[in-house]
Amino acid sequence: MTEMLLYSNILLWLTQLVVFFSLFLLFRQFGEVYLSTGEGISRDGIPIGNPIPPLKGASFPSEQITIPNTQNDKPTLLAFVSPKCKACEQLLPAWNAAHDTLKKQVYFVMVGLGEKQEFEQWLRGRTLKGELVLDPGKHIFSLCKVRVTPFAFIVDEQGIVRGKGLCNHEGHLQTLLSALEGAHRHV
Repeated sequence: MTEMLLYSNILLWLTQLVVFFSLFLLFRQFGEVYLSTGEGISRDGIPIGNPIPPLKGASFPSEQITIPNTQNDKPTLLAFVSPKCKACEQLLPAWNAAHDTLKKQVYFVMVGLGEKQEFEQWLRGRTLKGELVLDPGKHIFSLCKVRVTPFAFIVDEQGIVRGKGLCNHEGHLQTLLSALEGAHRHV
């Protein structure tokens, strides 16, 4: 009898762990689905059509840069990443491929939410093409009204936000870049 009670208790705990894990996955997926909807996109970040505020930061490892770089005379793809974010890590290959293809037409900037040591470790064994601006105090993060990572903006040559949204993979990058193309057709 005691043995049966022990086994049922173990089974109950295992069932609870499966339920908690399933809820975690469900809420995570709900966040991705919600953030990719029109309501989620319009709520987060600087509204489309508004100018991005002038942002200054230290480029990794040490150079000072300004965003948007209007002297560059090309649009800026601005992505917010965190070294603890698995989706941010998975974005790197698509980011690098887009950079290789479009580096003459688009300025690529990642804003890293974290300390220099965290990003040194995060980039160990990986390649990041484009600029990485560190934002350990989340100053740029809050100015741009970003809530989650990875989140990205496409900003035109005049510093106007033309597209924004969750940016987990190549499809999201392409959607942002096509928003820029669509804005140029309507001008």
